[in-house]
Amino acid sequence: MSDNAISNQIAVVLATGNRDKVRELRPLLANISPFFKVFSLDELGLEVEIEETEETLEGNALLKARAIFDLLSERFPFMIALADDTGLEVEFLNGAPGVYSARYAPMPHGQTPTCVDNIYHLLNCMKSITNRAARFRSVIALKGALPSPQGLRLFEKVEDGVVHGTITIEPKGDNGFGYDPVFLLMSTGKTYAEMSSAEKNSFSHRALAVQNALVALQDILDTHDILPTNNNEFA
Repeated sequence: MSDNAISNQIAVVLATGNRDKVRELRPLLANISPFFKVFSLDELGLEVEIEETEETLEGNALLKARAIFDLLSERFPFMIALADDTGLEVEFLNGAPGVYSARYAPMPHGQTPTCVDNIYHLLNCMKSITNRAARFRSVIALKGALPSPQGLRLFEKVEDGVVHGTITIEPKGDNGFGYDPVFLLMSTGKTYAEMSSAEKNSFSHRALAVQNALVALQDILDTHDILPTNNNEFA
């Protein structure tokens, strides 16, 4: 991707190598602003593995946003790194798997569990359990550098989104990713995996977190008079 292609726009970089997350996040950001351009790491020619070492979703989201911002800040004087961390929190399991949702199933040393491994480990942990209440929580972290009349405006923001549901007895549906086949929304009678992408985006925890993050970003834009110049480039 040529830097000239985005010289007159502010880059919003999705700080994830997970293509499923990119597919879900991109349409949620489609109307962010005509002066912002959303890029995945893949589109920028980057292969980055950021180890999630924090003990909270907020900590991991900020860790990833900061890492990508630091990596690209010289390439893009004005940019926003957007990262998320998401956890499934099951009431019976005292909030587990939570921050460890992506690596919940026990595996031999050096191996990473697949989504299927995690799902069946969760179902095994909940055999014969009647209290199957759970919630999905996403945290969106923004770290950015934007132009303003007062000079470069650096900021960090963290917002979350929560959706309540239940854990099914067995997986249902073929769409989505992660724990989607076992997370049932009572209001719809469907798991996330039984929904189309558009339908899921109208209900999901990640969509709510993104909406809250965009409200916070708009407040930053309004408060600090961050506006384009007449030639669509930034002062």
